[in-house]
Amino acid sequence: MASVGTMVRTALFVSDIERSTAFYREILGIKGTYAEGTLTHPAGAALIGMPPGTTVKYRIIKQEGGPNRGMVGLFECSNPSPPTFTKRKEGINIGEACLVFYCDDVEGVHRKLVNGGYTVVCPPTHLQVTEKKGQPEMVFMDPDGVLVNLIQRDPNDPN
Repeated sequence: MASVGTMVRTALFVSDIERSTAFYREILGIKGTYAEGTLTHPAGAALIGMPPGTTVKYRIIKQEGGPNRGMVGLFECSNPSPPTFTKRKEGINIGEACLVFYCDDVEGVHRKLVNGGYTVVCPPTHLQVTEKKGQPEMVFMDPDGVLVNLIQRDPNDPN
């Protein structure tokens, strides 16, 4: 039986790769770049169900100095562009994913989001996970409506 290894990255299909890159760098501090360019091999479009000849720009971002896993791949398709879908803006939708990151200052990120006019689904809120463990968390949307959840890491918790 086949098995899979550690998740390497999440791929996000975005409407504007520069705007999305700026968001993830300025709001979340993901400054490093693992790879970027334009997919020219015919398999690039085929793997995402787009017609041959589709232009696919990509930028895979990661934390600087960190391992090459937990990365976020940003992909912008054009000529033709993929269709968008209608989603509920107040919270989750079936089939939707949410990126989850640890953060040392959810209140600080919340201020950046509010000042930038971004959609905050839930401001920093204390979530009691177990009787002994709880932490501040928040959920917001990136420029294309992708959900992002920040968990304020307990500095005394090694996990």
